[in-house]
Amino acid sequence: MGGRSRRGLSDIGIYMESNLTAMSRSKNPLTISVAIATYNRSAMVKSAVEAALTQSRAPLEVVVSDDASTDDTISVIANLAQADPRVKLLRQETNSGGVRNWNRAIQATTGDLIAWCSDDDCYRAGHLGASAAYLEQHPQIGMVHSGFVDWIDTPEASRMEERALRYRKTSVFDQRNLLRYMLRYYNWPFHPSTIVMRRRVWEEVGAFNPAYALADTEWFVRAVRAFPVAMLARHGVNNRRHLGNWSNRLGSVAMQREILEIVDHAIAEAYKARSVRRQLWSQAWRTNVRLRLLLTVYSRLRSGHADAASAAWNAALGETIFPKHSAGIFSSLQGRLVRTGDQWLRAKASRALPVADSSRQRVSPL
Repeated sequence: MGGRSRRGLSDIGIYMESNLTAMSRSKNPLTISVAIATYNRSAMVKSAVEAALTQSRAPLEVVVSDDASTDDTISVIANLAQADPRVKLLRQETNSGGVRNWNRAIQATTGDLIAWCSDDDCYRAGHLGASAAYLEQHPQIGMVHSGFVDWIDTPEASRMEERALRYRKTSVFDQRNLLRYMLRYYNWPFHPSTIVMRRRVWEEVGAFNPAYALADTEWFVRAVRAFPVAMLARHGVNNRRHLGNWSNRLGSVAMQREILEIVDHAIAEAYKARSVRRQLWSQAWRTNVRLRLLLTVYSRLRSGHADAASAAWNAALGETIFPKHSAGIFSSLQGRLVRTGDQWLRAKASRALPVADSSRQRVSPL
């Protein structure tokens, strides 16, 4: 990775290659593999595969790895494969728990570029074409990702809600501005289904780490530390929000705990122990997480979700203010604050007026 050039990158800047280089690259278009891991979502994964196959820039293959589904996923994908030989089905004999199946799907691809897609999302028109074209025209960029449209999908209704794009023009960031980017976009630094990467990125960064529930976020941080990444100023995917979302099962507080740990580790890797910059970044990051958790407390308190409010309070006070294994007066103060706050929150939540239910609220993690 030492020979990779970052010349022309500014702080979340924009790099435009010459028209001559862009024209020469277009003569040899890069091939694209789409990787999808799935489990018990036959109807949704069918839509994901069909959206990939009908892209204006056709993929070389769509690799679907099934994690020992018990529904009709296998037969659904097998039928798609029979109709279109670009669809390749992999079968796990036993359920891997998720992350290992993600790795298997990507490792089975053969294209120059690897495009990830969650089994419950769908590419929007032109996604693969725009992503591949940018990478062909900007050889120093290792990976691109994009904005997305929320697809609120409940038994009662289905609708699209377009999220505002973060930048008006394509923006590039790398290890030098990663921490600033994570501070700003802490709650959703990227959408995994919009990622299109060079094969070299996967080979050098390595696979998803099954030790993390947010293995894709931990991987994304590692990737940005190794390669420049561009965020395209377009909506690349329809992000399906439904009752069975994995993030709903994990929960908002659990996700924030892992993001805290992931970026803490990145800070430790980036700066020497006890350096001033490391201390400043660590404090800024923990303050950011603490404030977000307190906002979660307020939101869950208003909606009357006592357990979720209590979990956020415990995380904010118990894990972001005091160091682990704190002792003496700090440990005593920590315990008192947590217990007193927990009692007050539960009493307050029990008296909260019920908030009008909405389809978005129903498909969002507590």
